[in-house]
This record gives sequence, C-alpha cells and structure tokens, in this order.
Amino acid sequence: MSVWQNGDAYPCCIYHWDMPVGNINEAGFKGVWNSEKMRELRTRMLANIPSQGCEKCIKYDEQGIISYRHKFNTEYNHHYNLVETTQEDGTVDQMNLAYFDVRFSNLCNMKCRSCGPHFSSKWAEDYVGKPEITEINHPEMWEEIEEILPTIEEVYFTGGESLFMPQHYRLLDMLIERGLKPRLTYNSNATRLSLKGKHIKDYWQHFDHIFYCVSLDQVGPKAEYTRNGQTWDTVYNNLCYIRDNFEQGYDKGVVIQPNPTISVLNIMDLREIVNFLFDNKLVTDYDINLSNVLVGPDWLSITILPQHYKDAAKQKLELLKQDITDLKLYETRHNFLINGIDNIINFMYNKEDTHLIPRFREEMQKLDMKRGENFLRVFPELKDLYV
Repeated sequence: MSVWQNGDAYPCCIYHWDMPVGNINEAGFKGVWNSEKMRELRTRMLANIPSQGCEKCIKYDEQGIISYRHKFNTEYNHHYNLVETTQEDGTVDQMNLAYFDVRFSNLCNMKCRSCGPHFSSKWAEDYVGKPEITEINHPEMWEEIEEILPTIEEVYFTGGESLFMPQHYRLLDMLIERGLKPRLTYNSNATRLSLKGKHIKDYWQHFDHIFYCVSLDQVGPKAEYTRNGQTWDTVYNNLCYIRDNFEQGYDKGVVIQPNPTISVLNIMDLREIVNFLFDNKLVTDYDINLSNVLVGPDWLSITILPQHYKDAAKQKLELLKQDITDLKLYETRHNFLINGIDNIINFMYNKEDTHLIPRFREEMQKLDMKRGENFLRVFPELKDLYV
C-alpha cells in the first residue's frame, strides 16, 4: 500500500494517480485494505488480466526497464504463499502489510522542476504566494500503524522530504521502542539530516539496513536550478557526512544510491554527473539507479528532444558506458549500469514527441518568470528548446 499526503491510497507508488483504491482519511488502513477497488485489483491479478492503473509497469516491461512489478516480485517472493489466502471476491482477512509507504505530508523545502504541489508544500509559493502543507489526518492512524508494525519488513520514507517531518521520527521511535528493525529506505533530497535536535546518527544506529536513495539530478549550479531551494554545497557536505560516519554495506550498514530522474534537464550531462559521484565516492559500490526515466510531466521527457539532441546525448552515453567498462567492475554491477544506459537510449528513441517542445518552452518560461531564474544562463547548450 502506498498512501499519499491527502490520504489517497494505491497498491504501489507508481499506480495511476487518478485511480486510488481508497482513502485513509475516510476509511483507515483496514478499510482500504479490502476496499472494493482493492478487491477488484486482486481478482484481476489472479486472473492475469492487466489493470489500467498498472500502465507504468506495463510500459516499463515493454521497454526492458526494470519495473516495480519485477522489483517487488523479486524482493517479496517469500510471500507468494499468501496469495492462497485471497478469497474469491478478492478479500484478504489478515492485513500483512510488509512494505510500508505512507507519505505523512508534502512538507518540503524545495520545488523541483519535475515535481509539483502534491509532493511539495514549497511549490504553492508559485501559485498562492506561500507554502501549503497537506497531511494525513485520520484520527486513528497511529493506533492502526501500531497494529501493523510487526508485519513491516521495509519502511519507505518520502514526502515531501521525510527528514523534515516529525512523523518520520515518531515512527522510528515506535520501532526502536519495540526492538523492531525493518529495512529503512529513503527517497531524500539530502538537504537536512536532523530536525529539532533529532539527528539521523542517533536513530540509524538502531537499524541494520538503511538504503539512502538520494534524489540527485545534477551537480553545481544546474542542481540548484533543477531542484529549486537546494544549496549544492549543503547536499554535497551531507552526502560526505553519511559516507564518512556510517558503515557502508548491503548486509549491514548504509547504502547510498543516487537516483537521478532522467529528463531533459540532465540527459546531456549524465556522463559528468555519474563520474563526479564515482570520483567523490558518494555512492556505495558504484550503485547508481539509472532506471528512473521520467514519464511525467511529459513535456520534460527525453522523448521530446529533436534528433540532433538525441544523437548528441547517445554519443555521450556511449562514452559513459566505456568509462564504466574501464572501471573493471564485477559483472553484476557492470551489467546493471550498462543495461540502465541502454534502456535510457531505447526509451529516448522509442517515441518522437517534439510536438511537446512548445509546451516545454511555455512551462519553463512561466517558472523562470515566477522564480527569477534563467534557463538559458544555466543550460545554454539547450537554447533550441527555449527560444
């Protein structure tokens, strides 16, 4: 279950955003678990009938990109036996919530170009002049969470920015008090490591597995433009702190995995970004997620690029593949990175969406005017898209 800041619940975080299976604020976790739409989804899955809400995974599978369907089927295959507990109408009596993804609020200090007000309170500044915070407000939420805690194997923190949220620390306190040690997975912007005296160093020591997935699309001035509100030096120093103060490892410790959202705003620089992260050891075991290809907003997709930009991007990506080969990594990691790059190239050429360039121009210029920014000053090499 994946729960948004307004209480809307989905089977996972990339299920179609217009098709929630219920709302936590109205029905609570238990009510959503066996809602009519959730039961229908289960019966369709058991009958091997695709659901419209699953279109992103279907699209990724067709492109050869590792989908969430594939990811969860691999990581949670030890739960296959629970399929047998599904009743004919799709009901499952026991709430075995192994993967806990609740976005407690949209509280965030940044307004990234690829994001929006659903996920960032800061975005509202561009429309109403001040931040607007949306929070889950079901009165029995924490009581229900307490019941679920023993079944949780992984907690996924995102937001907003979870390290800004008091709810993040409250949930960790509950787990620590009960001696529970699920894997902690973060999708974080790395701009802060503490809140009101509560620092990650005091919390993470109680957990064995921490997967710190950092949303890092660019470096330097381009990073500050792409993710407005970010100070690059702060992000860099925080990543260095995690690198230098925690044991790194998959079996036990912290894994730092940069997770760039591949879009128009970084496709031409991806080689430089990846090599910067490698050279500064800001990634555990060369583990960079190159499968996060932006799907929406569609006007930021790399599919809008004209042919000459695509060809230039491909040339740089081929050079990146050679850089990775020269590192002489072990086969699994080498193949993971190379396959990720090949999938980016295939995705880029699979569609021709140049008709969206006017929309790109309109949206980017609109934000530049509101924020006092200048795309051409930061990305002069992409001027054909902007003027």
